[in-house]
Amino acid sequence: MEIINLPPPQTDFDFPLMKALALRRTKRKWLEKPLSEQEISNLLWAACGITQPETKRAKSKRTVPSACNSQEINVYVVLENGLFLYNETLHQLEKIHSDDMRQDIGTQKMMRSAPLGLVYVADFSKMKSLLFKSDQDKLITASADTGFISQNVYLYCAAAGLSTAVLGLVNRQKLHKTMKLNNNQRVMYSQVVGLLS
Repeated sequence: MEIINLPPPQTDFDFPLMKALALRRTKRKWLEKPLSEQEISNLLWAACGITQPETKRAKSKRTVPSACNSQEINVYVVLENGLFLYNETLHQLEKIHSDDMRQDIGTQKMMRSAPLGLVYVADFSKMKSLLFKSDQDKLITASADTGFISQNVYLYCAAAGLSTAVLGLVNRQKLHKTMKLNNNQRVMYSQVVGLLS
């Protein structure tokens, strides 16, 4: 398996939160130019990076909450050179396959030119609390947890001068098959990111 060890995220990024909230917008125009590894590192850490390592007594903590700290949302990164899984514990990308599947992350043609796509996938097998009695309970919770991650991406993009848009128009069955996901996994949403044009 090909591994990309990302550079450490720039967590001392100096940008006022209130300004990021004011600038947060869906922007559907970008340069057809790849993001740097540093930009990808910062973006993924903002999305759901580790802020407190795992201990013998407790699971790790991420930049986003999740119900019962299930951490059921995995972030997949779609680039021209393939599909990757973000391993937040090691802060690295693990290559799943080498196909350019950016055209599959949304049904709108304009989104297919984005240099980077994020696919948020819920793993229902991680949701073991008594709160999750049915798949419907899991789906509702995973939807909220996906929203937290995508909003972190929006805020980072606002601060870093990047374009981003969450995609609701997704052929989830096709994407599930293309990504070779298992029966416990559900494609929630996708999001595209690019450099401002």
